[in-house]
Amino acid sequence: MAPTFPLSLGVGSRPPGIIVDAVFALSPMGLAVTMALSSRALVWLPRGLATLFDNDALFLRQPDQMGGAWLGAAAGPELLAGMAAQLDPWRRAWQNGRLSSRVHWIGDVQYESALPDRDQSGLLPRFERCCASLDFHRNDSPSRSLDECARDVIALAAALQPERVYVLTLAGIDGAPPLCRWLEPQGGQVFDRHWPGLPDWSDPTLGPALSPLAAAEHCAALVQIIAPAVLALPDGWSDDAWDEAGAEDALGEDLWDGARALWRPLVPMEAAA
Repeated sequence: MAPTFPLSLGVGSRPPGIIVDAVFALSPMGLAVTMALSSRALVWLPRGLATLFDNDALFLRQPDQMGGAWLGAAAGPELLAGMAAQLDPWRRAWQNGRLSSRVHWIGDVQYESALPDRDQSGLLPRFERCCASLDFHRNDSPSRSLDECARDVIALAAALQPERVYVLTLAGIDGAPPLCRWLEPQGGQVFDRHWPGLPDWSDPTLGPALSPLAAAEHCAALVQIIAPAVLALPDGWSDDAWDEAGAEDALGEDLWDGARALWRPLVPMEAAA
């Protein structure tokens, strides 16, 4: 009997957005789930994932150079080595176009981005402001690829509001997903964190795409970022307008005031019983 998953994001005119976190993407079933989801949802990848692809040979030799200290006890040599081993198939799937033609991402500039809609010209500056504000609050700019990806998925989830967007990441062993540790900044707390979990979902809309999770070594979780202050940012900036405003202006706004991160593990119903 095929496993079913407690997931329902509702069926509407526009599919939900799923941001695939790097640590889930590089898990054993990450590529299979990402490809399957791309036919049922608007799938986004973090910008920093390209840096991982470009340096796959280095990270295969030195997986600890990828970063990910916020993964905690799970971030042992075995996990990081396994993630590094997944870089080559991801890179090949990306380069042959089978993956890159089915997913979305934000590049350094508008023309390097792959956006679902032509009218999303304001997404890039909103995303950059969210990144800058996170760096400011944490007093820390990510220097390694996994850390950059963690910041990017949180910022992107906030910037895509009010669309229905969820981050697909690794589940925690006995609590919140490891990604949530990244939200614990140095010298302060950005989020007044509240983890009630998401509603109990039971709709087959995305369930078949998640079926490879039944064979995965690590369970997955969904994280939803709710950042009301981000919704007040302009929606029609051009790249030139962002350049004129400058990142420094973004730091004066507390974009994470009142923000929440909700999470829920995704496990087969048979396993959860």
